[in-house]
Amino acid sequence: MLSYEFPPWGGGTGNACRRMLEVCREDPALAVDLVTSGAGDRLETEVFGESIRIHRVPIDKRSVHFWTISELAQWTWRAWKVGRRLVRRRDFALCHCWSGWPSGWIGHALRERLPYLVALRGSDVPGYSSRLTLLDPLVLRHLSRRVWRHASAVTAVSEHLRSLAQRTDPGLPIEVIGNGVDTSFFVPGRPGEEFSLLFVGRLIERKGVIHLLRAFHDLSAEGRPCRLAIVGDGPERARLEQSCRELGISDRVDFHGVLPHDRLRAVYQHASVFVMPALQEGMSNAVLEAMASGLPVVMTATGGSEAVRDNGAIVPAGDAAALRDALASYLDDPERRRRHGQASRERAEGMSWEVTSRAYLDLYRRILG
Repeated sequence: MLSYEFPPWGGGTGNACRRMLEVCREDPALAVDLVTSGAGDRLETEVFGESIRIHRVPIDKRSVHFWTISELAQWTWRAWKVGRRLVRRRDFALCHCWSGWPSGWIGHALRERLPYLVALRGSDVPGYSSRLTLLDPLVLRHLSRRVWRHASAVTAVSEHLRSLAQRTDPGLPIEVIGNGVDTSFFVPGRPGEEFSLLFVGRLIERKGVIHLLRAFHDLSAEGRPCRLAIVGDGPERARLEQSCRELGISDRVDFHGVLPHDRLRAVYQHASVFVMPALQEGMSNAVLEAMASGLPVVMTATGGSEAVRDNGAIVPAGDAAALRDALASYLDDPERRRRHGQASRERAEGMSWEVTSRAYLDLYRRILG
């Protein structure tokens, strides 16, 4: 496996990879070597179960939650050298690339020695990230087609992401394998008496939190009793806190930063409604965690929105007015809130990490015949 993200670094991709390995280590017939990122000044290898080893390639990482082009380039070069050395030493059956790039580039470079599959996650798909507007048409679109077409299989984490990827390569078959959620850890609690909105995610422009703040301002300006909790960190945090001051809502918005799992579970359990206002998304782990916690979900029409039917509301991306109306509907109707929260939990129970991992294991078997 190749993944530039792995806890404690990164977000959804690293989390999905870790969950997959937790399932893999229960299968004594399966051995995995993961090449990922590490700190320090040398390669470090750790054991993750009897038959799983993690090789952490050292890079000069500046932020736990945010990646730069130079960091990705550094990781790609060093991870390729480690991967090439591993392939020469061991008889691997398959390479699982978590993301089309940079991991997929390495899988493509090693294709003469072993087959590879590419799992598309979000920013690795052309047209997904506004940060890559110039690179997409000039470089990434052409490289992506080459990497995808030589892969034994390509997956996408959501229907939305598959559709976006097929704009780059319309004839490419792509299988959807979504994220999962730990339904034994994230469980419903007892919401507080005050109507409380919750966002969990990286504080980057793509997450659209500024539109949530504007919607919350309009909602609270009507004198409605409500609060907003924002969990996560990132380069946009200072600007978002400044926006709260300008909108006059600082006394009703709580920035919690990054929380450990136990505290995060408690925050979910005390919320009334979960909000994901992203401008673009692959498939948010936080949405699934909120569903498992029994929360209605209000999110934009991006990746993962297929999980929201009778358990929430879908609004256009970047539309603060529509977001405000959807949130108000839950504030005004506690019974709808309870009903949709129950439906969220029921949906989440069929979306475990075990289900996701078994889908990948079945795909491995099909690739290898």
